[in-house]
Amino acid sequence: MKTIWFIRHAESLSNAGFPTDTPHEIGLSEKGLRQAEALGEQWRAEAEPEVMVVSRYARTGFTAEPLRRRLPAVPVITLPLHELTFLAPARYIGTTETLRREPARQYWERCDPDYCDGEGAESFREFCARIDDSLAALRERAESRIVVVCHGYVIKAILWRQMNPGAPVTAAYMRGFFDFHLRCVVPNLMVYPFECEGDAPLFMLTPFQIQVDAAERQAA
Repeated sequence: MKTIWFIRHAESLSNAGFPTDTPHEIGLSEKGLRQAEALGEQWRAEAEPEVMVVSRYARTGFTAEPLRRRLPAVPVITLPLHELTFLAPARYIGTTETLRREPARQYWERCDPDYCDGEGAESFREFCARIDDSLAALRERAESRIVVVCHGYVIKAILWRQMNPGAPVTAAYMRGFFDFHLRCVVPNLMVYPFECEGDAPLFMLTPFQIQVDAAERQAA
């Protein structure tokens, strides 16, 4: 039996409302740095991974770094589980999430799985294909305990695929995903554990969130 823990990265500068220049080089906020340290400190010894996976976006590597320091013998690999880049990176220069809200609304309103916003962006179909390919690659790995630090849209795409196995990526599938995205909240450092064996569907265990301080842990 294989267990895969999908973890949304710690709070980024963009999540915290700061302007950013590129989608892939966004760092962590002060709170995000504390969250990353909490992940390294609180990860259960009995769930020690045999391999850690990050995306090519910097905020996943920064989030995983404290856990990497605690477990230096565990290898770290990169898979194409970076965030959905549906807006051309040129739109990011000096902008906040709030300023990008209108072009994002227009993208989802268009609801064309083959539409590409410009150089460096990707279509929704391309995004779904790399998530499906990455899931297949994780299934094929020999390790039985895998920690994956990734992104909100990625986790939602994985959940949506489990709810719609084998469904073609059509406008209806995209529209359904966006409706699901609006309803499904994935906080920073939320952990989604899955079990799988052979070709059987992924089976989700109870999600949990890494808390930064004692007060948050007690409230949870």
